[in-house]
Amino acid sequence: MLQRLFCSLSLLTLGISAAHAADALDTPRLAGMDNFRDIAGTTSAYTTSHDGVMRAGVFYRANALTPTAADLAVLNGLGISDVYDLRTPSEIAATPDTLPAGASYTNIDIIGSTTSGADITNISFTSADQARAMMQETNRAFVSDAGMRGQFSVLFNELASADGAALFHCTAGKDRTGWTAAVLLSIAGVDDTTIMSNYLATNDYTAARVAATLAAMPASMAQVYAPLLGVEASYLQAGLDEVTAEYGSMDNYLKQGLGLSQETIYVLRGKMVRYGTLPGETGLLGNAGAGAQLLGQLQDTPLSGTYSAYNYYLQSAIDAGTLGGVEATVGGQVHADAASYLLRQSAMIDRAASPFADGSDLKVGQSRLWSTALAGYLGTDGSAHAASSNEHSQGLMFGMTQRFSEQLSAHAGVGYSNGNVGGAGGEADTDLAFLSLGARFAPGGLEQGLFIDADASAGYLDYASKRELGGGLGTAKGDSHGTLTGASLALGYRMNTAGVELEPSLGVRVSRVDLAGFTEKGSELALQVDDLQETRRSAVANLKASFTPFAMGSWQLVPGVEVGYEHALGDHQVDSEGHLLGLDIQQRAAFDNRDQFNAGVNLMAHLGALSVGAEVAALSGGDSHGASGSLKASYAF
Repeated sequence: MLQRLFCSLSLLTLGISAAHAADALDTPRLAGMDNFRDIAGTTSAYTTSHDGVMRAGVFYRANALTPTAADLAVLNGLGISDVYDLRTPSEIAATPDTLPAGASYTNIDIIGSTTSGADITNISFTSADQARAMMQETNRAFVSDAGMRGQFSVLFNELASADGAALFHCTAGKDRTGWTAAVLLSIAGVDDTTIMSNYLATNDYTAARVAATLAAMPASMAQVYAPLLGVEASYLQAGLDEVTAEYGSMDNYLKQGLGLSQETIYVLRGKMVRYGTLPGETGLLGNAGAGAQLLGQLQDTPLSGTYSAYNYYLQSAIDAGTLGGVEATVGGQVHADAASYLLRQSAMIDRAASPFADGSDLKVGQSRLWSTALAGYLGTDGSAHAASSNEHSQGLMFGMTQRFSEQLSAHAGVGYSNGNVGGAGGEADTDLAFLSLGARFAPGGLEQGLFIDADASAGYLDYASKRELGGGLGTAKGDSHGTLTGASLALGYRMNTAGVELEPSLGVRVSRVDLAGFTEKGSELALQVDDLQETRRSAVANLKASFTPFAMGSWQLVPGVEVGYEHALGDHQVDSEGHLLGLDIQQRAAFDNRDQFNAGVNLMAHLGALSVGAEVAALSGGDSHGASGSLKASYAF
């Protein structure tokens, strides 16, 4: 029987002294286990398809585990968590394994499980050709025999689930072990020539032992049995040809013949291979480049080579030849987009209060209650450094303006603004409740001449975000809170010219957002987001114009226009930074314009103390374009 053949060969080889390592290799050579090696390579790690390189220290192959004391010390230092013994019970009884410290042991009997009835057990050889034929038939049976396929299925699933380095072996470490290694290397994407070279390396590793074994036999017996002690290319090729004949491809053999899931195949590949570049990574810039780099770095974390969504995504991306857009979503650009949006909200608050802020239409001691409802949109086209984004906002503000003297007025208001920021697969909702204060002082009187405007706002912020990562990676959600503050100071001049009231001004504005750091949930690639603490400083120029009122029934209508320009001072870029499994990633906001322009038209209607009105405006700056609108009402008393 075939089992007896392997057992007999084992007993023969154990009587001969093992070969000693002659060359310095990546994997230590063991005196008591001459065919022990890393499947990643012999002198250097094998390269694979798609710019991959085999990882060392993942899977080891060997003959029977009969280490010397020195060998065992080496094995104990390799982090081997699992040993898979592919031998029959009789082989094991003849030569029990000596296990590395802490390693669990599993016996998966390959050839003892044959069910096909194939004639692979005849050991009555009269020639070397018959011996070669038997070895070729054995390799075919690895593919064709249902019982053997079932055991190989168990083995590959076990290898995928191993917590640490795994070692698999049979008696000589060449046939059952050789087929297992060849299949693993094929899964990894190693080329056929290298796979065959790895298979044939057994002859080099075991040369001294095999020579001694043959020398101990009668010459006629040695001539017949020599093909059984080593390996020949025709043996492995017979098995590979059987794969093609029965299944058409190695992938079909794995899935149909062994019943391995795509996920398990990807886990095995993720364990064995690290890719130097990812599909489409070359040439990526900015946020997408940083995202692709993070996806590549995650290959060196516990998410790689395990039954994780990340591993399945990455291996799928390798096969598909594209990262599928995840490079743009993984970094959390939306958090930077939201911070950039919030930094521009103090300007929105100032504009909302602007029609009622100066108090020039009031008498000394008179007050005005007012309200304004506002909505806005701003879209930023994608660029080399960031994906496109969009911002929507709506809010309501109530306030009162008081004129204290000919030269001085002040106003105060409260309000809220709900914002929604979307970009790079993410969406953030911001709920801002704020208080606004301001005053105008005009030495010559509020109606005409030089004036100084001072405004300040402060608000409490609730923040919630979600990011659809794509690629089966789920949705990362996070929430936080913080504050938003702003202040502006402007110097202007009010004048009446040919029935047009003009009010040019120049000033500065400072805005700051402080958002507490938070940890997203809901995805393996959820980020720990740092505190978002950003300050924006800018120079501001505005020109307001109000035209001569005209009557419409009992109402007095006052049309007007306003144009503005804001220039960011210093570093105008807004970034966010996140962390994942010890890796850092920085993202830049899509809105990256130092200059922003706005132009709007408004119409106010007055009926005694009551005033109502509306305003629409266009916004532009670099790649950003948008619009805003507001409805206003007030009552003077």
